[in-house]
Amino acid sequence: MIPYLLTGPFILMYHSISDDSKDPFSVSVHSFREQVSWLYRNGFEAVSLEFLVSLIKENDYKSLNKKVVFTFDDGCKDFIINALPVLLDYRAPATVFIVTDMLGGETSWNKSGTRVPIMSEDEVRYIKEQGISLGSHTATHANLVDLGNDAVYRQLQDSYQKLLDLGESFSAFSYPWGQFSAQAVQVVREVGYQCAVVAGKKKFLDNFDIHLLPRFAMTRDLNLKSFQDIVSHTNLTRTLIRYGRSLKSWRLTQ
Repeated sequence: MIPYLLTGPFILMYHSISDDSKDPFSVSVHSFREQVSWLYRNGFEAVSLEFLVSLIKENDYKSLNKKVVFTFDDGCKDFIINALPVLLDYRAPATVFIVTDMLGGETSWNKSGTRVPIMSEDEVRYIKEQGISLGSHTATHANLVDLGNDAVYRQLQDSYQKLLDLGESFSAFSYPWGQFSAQAVQVVREVGYQCAVVAGKKKFLDNFDIHLLPRFAMTRDLNLKSFQDIVSHTNLTRTLIRYGRSLKSWRLTQ
């Protein structure tokens, strides 16, 4: 368990960074810059997923304090114009999880119905040259929970190989829609991914399964005050909040 009184680490999950999108998981350019700026002004340090995993493996709990990791799912083309300049301004590392068989296409899987252009292979190579890490979001954005073992293996192996072809030395994985099964996690490990990230109800890093690292989903309706609240609670505060809720629930049953 991470010791109490630590703020962070936090892994933030972004998708499209755009002023025009109607997708609820798209964040405006102004909000993104505002969030990054606030983090740096308040003593947070952006680190890579690789560095975060190294701290976890070394049990270096103290160094996890006030660390934040920027991740971007889908490999949206607007990352180049709208997110990359902000990250470079602050010298902030980040990982972009690409859908390896869909490069140059569009995000056809969004539940909101919006379609966003995806980076081409040349553009992916460009952001890597700028210091951005690449990760896999499967080959076709498949929901791994719905697939048999052979299909899961193909999705993960093909995209893993593509990362190697693109020159990525630290292979990270992001489960599409945050959905995973014990089978999928096992294949992620077997293929050779060095870590994997999820999204869902669990958001705080309170255990060290590096193939199930939780993230906070950044959404369009998240204002700066709410963002500040997310990254300002210490582990002790979160424990007390959970305890208070449990106590309240117990009292209601008496």
